[in-house]
Amino acid sequence: MQNFPDWNRFTPRFVEERMPELLAAADKAVAEIENLNPSSYDELIPKLDDATREVGRMWGMLTHMTSVMNSEEWRKLEEKFQPGMIAFSLRTAQSEKIYSAAKKILDSSVFEGETGTTKKRILNEMVKSAEHAGIALKGEKRERFNAIRAELAKLAMDFSNAVLDATNAFKYEKNGVNYTIDDANYPQTMKECADREVREVLYRARASRAGDNTPRITKILALKREIAGLLGFDDYAALSIDAKSAPSVKAVYDMFDELDSATVKIAEEEKKALESLAAEFLGEGVKAEPWDFAYLAERLREKKYSYSEEELKKYFEVEDVFAGLFKITKFLFGVDVVELKGDDKPSVWHEDVRFFALKENGEDIAWFYADPFVRNGLKRGGAWMNEFGNRNDRLGLKPVALMALNFPERDKNGKCYLPFREVETVFHEFGHALQCMLTRIGEEDAAGINLVEWDAVEVASQFMENWCLDGRTGLVVPEDLKKRVLAAKNFRAASFCRRQLALGKTDMDLYTAKTEVDHDAVKRSVFTHFGMPLTDDDRFLCSFTHIFGGGYAAGYYSYKWSEIMSADAYGAFEEVGLDNDEAVQAVGRRLRETIYGLGGSKSAYEVFIEFRGRKSDVKALLRQQGLG
Repeated sequence: MQNFPDWNRFTPRFVEERMPELLAAADKAVAEIENLNPSSYDELIPKLDDATREVGRMWGMLTHMTSVMNSEEWRKLEEKFQPGMIAFSLRTAQSEKIYSAAKKILDSSVFEGETGTTKKRILNEMVKSAEHAGIALKGEKRERFNAIRAELAKLAMDFSNAVLDATNAFKYEKNGVNYTIDDANYPQTMKECADREVREVLYRARASRAGDNTPRITKILALKREIAGLLGFDDYAALSIDAKSAPSVKAVYDMFDELDSATVKIAEEEKKALESLAAEFLGEGVKAEPWDFAYLAERLREKKYSYSEEELKKYFEVEDVFAGLFKITKFLFGVDVVELKGDDKPSVWHEDVRFFALKENGEDIAWFYADPFVRNGLKRGGAWMNEFGNRNDRLGLKPVALMALNFPERDKNGKCYLPFREVETVFHEFGHALQCMLTRIGEEDAAGINLVEWDAVEVASQFMENWCLDGRTGLVVPEDLKKRVLAAKNFRAASFCRRQLALGKTDMDLYTAKTEVDHDAVKRSVFTHFGMPLTDDDRFLCSFTHIFGGGYAAGYYSYKWSEIMSADAYGAFEEVGLDNDEAVQAVGRRLRETIYGLGGSKSAYEVFIEFRGRKSDVKALLRQQGLG
């Protein structure tokens, strides 16, 4: 029977009492495995999974609560148990006996068929992970390595909390309207607010928030340089790439250069088109500033394509968006999504959270939580997918996923109308969840998104964004308006691409540095090259949680790397004819069996070739976005 988390029981006091017991039990279980001297896959991997599952689950639930119900109590608990979790994970990864056993099993075993291939990859990745965790280090070097890992974890936690606090602390009111800089409201305000003073205040506040993270950035960069050196890598970027699908740091920079060349002239034309509106919307002789660009871009789009975001938004009430998402999912992949309510619904951490079952032929094959609305001060910004359980055929366990979003709160009539960018976000995050839930791999260590290289994990999510306006969603948008929206699909595509390139290259430049650099100067140089507007007080890096508080250090390029593959995957549907239901469904089933089904049982490179019949091509992305 599936064991869903009991969120009613999950209190700070419960965690404080239970966590030490689970850590001690897990440590004892790992020691017992070491003493067994395992000589086969089944003697090693399943036993390790069983030994670490409960403490990992508890820790995952705790960090989840600091993400969605942040409070001083939860923060203190995360801070209290983080060192123990880091020490335990390193103790396991640095176990000489487990490492030797894994290598011996790899050398002495015959791996046959799909299951054998999966098991071999799990063992190979375990060996590489151990090497990245300092298995070869001895004495003082290992002690230093472990101390750095613990300090980095604390710095990342503090970095993210500082951004959350700074976002929540901002207060600004004008003419009876309260403004915020959170992810749910800021982008729309910057597009729609005609008051230039308000836009400047909000822009500067968001761009300069969390300045107390400046010393943390310096420390994080220094520690990651040191950790790379201890492991024998030239820089942290080389260490990062060693675990990804990109073949080298150079290959990443080559991608930057190719997309830079393809977009630079088009982006210049896009900028000129914006500046041409300055006199009309800002006043005669007024120069467009960074806080004006989103506003001017929205006015230009309205002029060019004759619709406003406000006009479009009324067709995307949140319930309709979910229904449309689930309908296209059924069409493409042959599965149903059913919401569970009342006594059928397990406990949740907040009353807004919903729970759904993914069904095939009437049978539950997975479940997921959806946490849709913004909670200022409690939930971190952005949107993400996580999992509370992966597929495990040995134990009869099925996947349990989470989609966390930050929609604006419902209005007085109980409705929530989404800007189109939020519609794309829903489809995007559900793409991640589908890769977790549609896995056909029964070994939990390679099922779902486990072992999928970080720079390929966005393929499944970005692919789903292509279907937001497809007629088979059932979302009712007047045909004339839909045509205008589709015509505007690539509006300012070059500028948006260059923003992602600026973020990705800043990240790589910081983490390829061999010595200490002025990180703000690096950012300013890269942003200037890609035409990104900056103010003198800009401290964007202080809120760049992806690379300082999350897992994207020397990996932000992954969004573009994955986007190339996702555009090429969608190209397979275009080639058979998007109006051909039968052919589209056939390609959808093939996509389900490969990119969504194979998880990390093979490298992302191999999985893509299995689906597409060839390696990915950047021209697919340029063509899809009208850039080449």
